[in-house]
Amino acid sequence: MKTTANRNKLLLMSILTTMAAIGVHIYLTIHFYGIKYGTAEGPSFCNINEVMNCDAVTASKFSAFLGVPIALWGVVTNLVLLYFIFVTRSRLTQDTAKTSRYTFLISLITVVASVVMGLISFTAIGNLCIFCIAAYIFSIIGFVGIWLTTEDLNASNIKEDIKDIFVTERWVAGFLIAIPAFAFLGNFMYLESSGLAQLEKVAAEKVAYWQVSPEVKFDMNQGLVLQKGTGEAKMVIVEFADFRCPHCKHAAPTLHSFVNTHPDAKLIFKPFPLDASCNDVIPRGDGISCGLAASVICAEKMAKKGWAAHDYLFEHQEEIINTQNLDKNMEGLSQGLGLNLEELKSCIKDAATMDSVRSMAKEGATAQIQGTPSVFVNGRLLNGGQLIPVLEAAYKTLKQ
Repeated sequence: MKTTANRNKLLLMSILTTMAAIGVHIYLTIHFYGIKYGTAEGPSFCNINEVMNCDAVTASKFSAFLGVPIALWGVVTNLVLLYFIFVTRSRLTQDTAKTSRYTFLISLITVVASVVMGLISFTAIGNLCIFCIAAYIFSIIGFVGIWLTTEDLNASNIKEDIKDIFVTERWVAGFLIAIPAFAFLGNFMYLESSGLAQLEKVAAEKVAYWQVSPEVKFDMNQGLVLQKGTGEAKMVIVEFADFRCPHCKHAAPTLHSFVNTHPDAKLIFKPFPLDASCNDVIPRGDGISCGLAASVICAEKMAKKGWAAHDYLFEHQEEIINTQNLDKNMEGLSQGLGLNLEELKSCIKDAATMDSVRSMAKEGATAQIQGTPSVFVNGRLLNGGQLIPVLEAAYKTLKQ
């Protein structure tokens, strides 16, 4: 027989872990919208390596169910679970034993969902998210506490309890119905309030324009290349961006996440400095954007750290803009990536490096890009190509 003290301690543990799971799911929900709709402030800090990559998991087609983020489903379900745990612990119902079994069933749902999503991440996606793993662990710990305190738990009672949901315990049915109702409502309210509700329709229109846009030829041997798969890419994304452009900073994690979840997609990053020092179509410049672009080429040439430099510059964009000193920026970059500062400066000043930057900037000018970021897919301009729904819509047409 479980003592009341032990029972309350176990249920308190379940309350705390469920609250922690809610917090994690809220973060993941915000992260989902940031990645999908291009509002993320750079890559997630939980992107540890190619496997442990939260952005890639979030950008996958498995991150939403019926158009609602899986994380938002988790928020609502755990809120309902939290209520049931509290009611069970406080004995606020006449039949505490039955309520404890309903709590067990709801907790079981969260654990099953955690196991399923974990298997999908490990097998179908090929990436893991440390925050997702934390949510799974919290769910399991909470479930254990609930399981150990559930009264009269057996198959016969569970079967009768499920029947009673539709007869004498309709309040339980109400809470179960509330889970999808509030998940859909929460998603709808966010999309409406942020002006993103029509994005799916807009995506179709942008893809229609993309399909009839004139094709442009780019030098595929110039620029940073990212592809998770090893086969021939069916979708080649060419992005032109400036490292001091805030919109480019937002576009970077979305494009990277998309490519990381589509092995037959390739991303080629080409700098388009908004700086007259290396870009003939720009009227003014101070040389900093050109130097930043050159530093990425040098980081790749020196230590195969071009993408690391790319990410560093966007992550420190505000500091770079405020500093307005290329030498100071390079000191930070060299320290952050473990590059030799003098060798980096020498490479940036090298005529061949700046010629490469000018060449890629000229490609953008020839393609008549109107701003940064500009995204081309298979040689055609895709307006809004920094957004997951637009990229997914274009990708589907190529797979047909």
